[in-house]
Amino acid sequence: MNWNRTWICIFLISLLFGFPTKGVADQDSPARKFTETITNKSGDKLSFEMALIPGGTFQMGSPDNETGRKKDEGPQHEVQLKPFYLCTTETTLELFLTYYEETATAKKDFFELEQAQEKKPDDVDAVTGPTPVYGDMTMGYDKKHPAMGMTWHNAMTFCKWLSRKTGKKYRLPTEAEWEFACRGGTGNVYGGVGNDPKLLVEFSWYKANSGIELHAVAGKKPNAYGLYDMQGNVWEWVFDWYSPTGYQKNSQAKPCVNPTGPEEGKIHVARGGGYGSDIDRLRCAARGYREKWWDQNDPQIPKSKWWLPQMDFIGFRVACEPGTTAVTTQRSANPVFIADDDGGYTFNTGILRGTLRKDGKSRGFTMEHIPSGLRLDGGAGILGYYRIFTANKRYGSAGWDWPSESKLMPDGSVQAFWPHTPDRPFEIISNYRWKSASILDVETIVKAVQYLDDFEVFLASYFNQNFPSSYVAVADLPNKPGNAGFLQAAQSFGDWQMFPRNPEVVAMIQDGRWDIPPNPVQWAVMPALKAPLVFRRNDKPGPVVVLMAPPRDCFAVATPCAGESHYSLYLSLFGRDIQAGQTKRAHTCLVVTNATSDRQIVELYQEYRKEMQSESSENVG
Repeated sequence: MNWNRTWICIFLISLLFGFPTKGVADQDSPARKFTETITNKSGDKLSFEMALIPGGTFQMGSPDNETGRKKDEGPQHEVQLKPFYLCTTETTLELFLTYYEETATAKKDFFELEQAQEKKPDDVDAVTGPTPVYGDMTMGYDKKHPAMGMTWHNAMTFCKWLSRKTGKKYRLPTEAEWEFACRGGTGNVYGGVGNDPKLLVEFSWYKANSGIELHAVAGKKPNAYGLYDMQGNVWEWVFDWYSPTGYQKNSQAKPCVNPTGPEEGKIHVARGGGYGSDIDRLRCAARGYREKWWDQNDPQIPKSKWWLPQMDFIGFRVACEPGTTAVTTQRSANPVFIADDDGGYTFNTGILRGTLRKDGKSRGFTMEHIPSGLRLDGGAGILGYYRIFTANKRYGSAGWDWPSESKLMPDGSVQAFWPHTPDRPFEIISNYRWKSASILDVETIVKAVQYLDDFEVFLASYFNQNFPSSYVAVADLPNKPGNAGFLQAAQSFGDWQMFPRNPEVVAMIQDGRWDIPPNPVQWAVMPALKAPLVFRRNDKPGPVVVLMAPPRDCFAVATPCAGESHYSLYLSLFGRDIQAGQTKRAHTCLVVTNATSDRQIVELYQEYRKEMQSESSENVG
């Protein structure tokens, strides 16, 4: 082979499909490669490489006249993909054994295990690992050989484990992504290898050259994207359900954008061929799927959902989203969010775990306190955008009903965006960021399209009934005139209580905005705030949930009285005019603590104020 010519071709492909070249790369573009490193129980570090596969459009499937073609490879159709990362090798035994050691259960009855798991649906951190395999998982191969003999379910569970291990979103590639990566930016039958099957011996282990045995990864040449063994060695699980007519629906869209296969099915697709495959199975368009005989060596009845014993021809490689690749390599020690399969974001800080929800009450949190096992949220969740006002005007019934978009940021935070509409002359951006294992910062950014008179964002948190009483920091306690302290929201003050920043903002609270249906509220105006600092205390020894904000960012705190079934707290943010074209910001902080005294909570707030000042986080505009 003429290697000068080969590298010229690779360079041209890189230009065509968007690989940045030195000197002209966009600094915000994803890296062409990154190395992932994890640590096993013995303290050994294991690394693997992820290569960027550029987005683009290609013809998926095979034309009618391709030699070796099968009916399920058509009709050939146009597919458009966004960029993604793909591991340069098949998942190795070394890495898979680390997963097995950390997650395997001794229980043989996996149905019993699944039923136990179903009783704890909110345990988002749990990874139900595989039961012991019948026989030897390694099948006599060494650690640099591909992991093999796992079911699709087992491969998917590995991806969940790896996601939690690294803070990134790992998954199986879709069938379309796999074929695009295999083709290496070409339309050739064998991708970057070309159309001549004789050249495959340089890139692949298959029936003609493997000795009918499995080989260590990366023993042949990589394709144009730097991927080893995309054809041969082991078949590779992909995300999609298999259907022999699955391409017919995709072909109706021109192009079909980021397809993920049929919505349901009975078996899943495998791609790439194995060490015992004939050459026609190494074509980029060739499709495989789980066959009944694959679990013939499993003596269990019913068959295991985890293993295909002694089937050393089936493995997988992992994919990763570009938006998550910097989380581990560039983040601080603070916890991060992880994107889930449903469009939400999970977290486990070691103290708190839960989900930033994508639907229902938009962007509200579910949250559990791990040490105590207590569920913190109730109703519509914690820190959701509820009512939005200007002077004597309410925008819709609730901000949580508005369509929004979100993305995982490189530092592991989440950014959500609510666009302006003809009925809403402003856009809202929200940044959710963990400051520590028990401290969450929410930054609300408002960009005014037109003048906003006395603009207000009413940020709502609904707690579990374990937290029945609110305590608000006021400047003048009713029973101790001239003394500041925390006032419990007792029913004698009124069912619904509003604590203003100062007397001047009372006029804004009473300008008619709270008389507008649905669910108008008559607030009992309470003593002025000492600071925007409020908490709900558990009746028994345990966690306290504190909400706080810089004084300039929050002009009132609201709560129902003790015992009212909402168990809620509300922060009224901004409370000022915003000129057209201006941008304003407000911060809110949630702290979960075991503080036992009011003084400790005040000290938490003082530390928070110092940190906000040191970060120069006061409002701008």
